[in-house]
Amino acid sequence: MEFIVSIAILQLGLLLFIAAALLLYLICRIPSDEDHGRSGSSPGSGKTVLVTSCDCAIGLQLAFHLANSGFRVFAGLKTASEAGCPEDSVPAKAIRAWQKYRESEQELGNITVIHLDVTREDLLYESVDVIRAHLPAGQDGIWAVVCTNGITFRGSLAQQEISHWDTILKTNIVGVLRTARTFQNLLKNSGGRILTIGTSDNMGGGLVAYAASRYGVEGASDALRQELSPFGIKVVTINPVGIMPELLFAQPKFIKNPETDDVCITINGLLNYQPRVLTERALDILDIALIAKEPKSHYKLKCTYKWWHRLPLMSYI
Repeated sequence: MEFIVSIAILQLGLLLFIAAALLLYLICRIPSDEDHGRSGSSPGSGKTVLVTSCDCAIGLQLAFHLANSGFRVFAGLKTASEAGCPEDSVPAKAIRAWQKYRESEQELGNITVIHLDVTREDLLYESVDVIRAHLPAGQDGIWAVVCTNGITFRGSLAQQEISHWDTILKTNIVGVLRTARTFQNLLKNSGGRILTIGTSDNMGGGLVAYAASRYGVEGASDALRQELSPFGIKVVTINPVGIMPELLFAQPKFIKNPETDDVCITINGLLNYQPRVLTERALDILDIALIAKEPKSHYKLKCTYKWWHRLPLMSYI
């Protein structure tokens, strides 16, 4: 009798264990709020995104990542000609190589270069017309504007030119405000969102004006979030972690073979450049910020470089 009871207890315990494991599995399978709206390997699914400045490292990396993820990307380049055709800057050449490679691909996502400088009102409004002309028939809105425009000057406050401060504030803060105002209507039509770059944790000394501009962007983003919310427009601030601002906004450079001086080619046949500043995890978080139905107000994007990674890149600093 005792043997039968022991077997029954063992069977009951086994059933409870299986039930608990099944419940845990189901809980883990329930999507979080951040996962809503994501769609497998192509989260973009043809959505249109503007990256305001691809002349810098973070902008160019985001443009390629978003296009590879299925987004229709408009890449703003100061180095494009007045007609919007890319010239011979590193970002322009890299984008052309990417476009050529993708001609044989059947996947979603593409990159269209536009001439854009957020400090120039005329180019901002012209870019609206260019984007509208490239949108699919019947569509009159874009999903997101990613404000990657940024300038840094490092040095003591006493030694910096006041013109440097003016340039930083004009590009980093006023540029975001100009962009938000210019694209507000296109974002209303799609219930889109604006992504801004806020403060980082690794600015170091000599960046008083830059730090002021980034805190200004954070404050402006908070105010914009309240002002644009009634129109269905979301405002999200991304905060880079673990990288110096000079690398975020560095001009990309090609990686060359020291023996031949030719540009190194990736396994996908693309021109290889540096620096790439965001980790794969950071790019995944960026996808969440872009796709989530109810995104957070802030996301931290961890970067790849620590101090020893920066040694070969001192030319950027």
